[in-house]
This record gives sequence, C-alpha cells and structure tokens, in this order.
Amino acid sequence: MKNLEVFPFFTGLSQQEKKEFQGLLRPMNATKGTIVHYQGEVCTNSLLLVKGKIRLYSQADDFSEEVTLYTLNEGEQCLSNIVSVLECASTIPTAVAETDIEAYSVNVNEIEKFILKTPAYQEYIVSLYAKKVVELTMALQGIKFKNLDERIMDFLNDSGKNIIATTHKGLAERMNTSRTVVSRVLKKLEEEGRVKLFRGYIEIT
Repeated sequence: MKNLEVFPFFTGLSQQEKKEFQGLLRPMNATKGTIVHYQGEVCTNSLLLVKGKIRLYSQADDFSEEVTLYTLNEGEQCLSNIVSVLECASTIPTAVAETDIEAYSVNVNEIEKFILKTPAYQEYIVSLYAKKVVELTMALQGIKFKNLDERIMDFLNDSGKNIIATTHKGLAERMNTSRTVVSRVLKKLEEEGRVKLFRGYIEIT
C-alpha cells in the first residue's frame, strides 16, 4: 500500500505493526461532491485520508441551514466515525468531499483494538482530537465575533496561495451564510482592492 507515510504515526510503527495496520485497510476513492457519510448515520467504518479534503458540517433539522465544523486534511483520520461507534450514537456532522479524494477505509471495531495496543497511534489520535477541537473553537469564534469580510479574508489567506479555486456558493457553505451575502461582501472586497474576482477562482491582491 502506498502513501501511508502521510500519517504521522506510521513511521513510528514496528515492521509487524505496519504489516498488521496495512491488513486492516481497504482502498477508497471518491470524486468531489461525494457524501462520505450523512449526519445521523451510525458508522461502522472510519476513513483515513491520503489525498484531498473533506468538509464536515452540521445541518438544521429542516436542512435549511448548515454550519461548517472543520476540514479533514491529508494525513488525518475521520474522528466522527470513531466516536459514532464507541458511543453507539449517530454521527453529528455530514462529511462531503471538497476535492477528489484518495483514502483508506477501516472497520472501526478492528482499528479500535489496534489503537489500544499501539502507543504511536494513541498519540496520533489524541493530537488529532486536540487539533480539531481548536479548529472547531476557531470556527465558532469566527461566526460569533468576526465580520464576514474578515472571515472570508482569513479563509483565503489560510490557503497559502494568491489564487484560490472556489465559487461564491462554496464560500457561502464555508462561511455558513447565503450565496447572495457572500457575493455582496466579495464585491465590496474587490472595490477595496483586496481581491479580484473571476469565474471559479479569487485572486488576493
């Protein structure tokens, strides 16, 4: 199996542990827009993301609104799957592929046993939980305390690029607001000379 080095714990495993870990994995690829799991599902498998991005978000009961919780990036495991099984509860967020993805799927009960006897994996899971709690806290602080123009600029700058492939609809989903509102704010930012707007992408100036 390839690209497992993207997971920080993998290089710390013994040869026997690597062999056992690889035996648990099943390759999984999906295209952009694919729903990995829905809010309310009880999961039996967890996803380890090798390439791409997955957005996790929560929806209102009537599906009228949604709030982005955090993003799953390369080298990260979907924790909501694990929590669903350990707590015998439904998942809180929906997970959707923001890009084409390459990943591995693993039965949660099997990976739980592996985690319990593998210190390197335990450290990885604890570290990942801490990281996602910070991301979730920052997202909630942004929604509560920051103006939308600040939040949009933070999101664009966090990409580390001058040109960001995104749409007004995609930004609206990330900012937890409507496309109309995002379009209005982006136009204001363009008038201020902070961005240039193009079809399918935005340039930071």
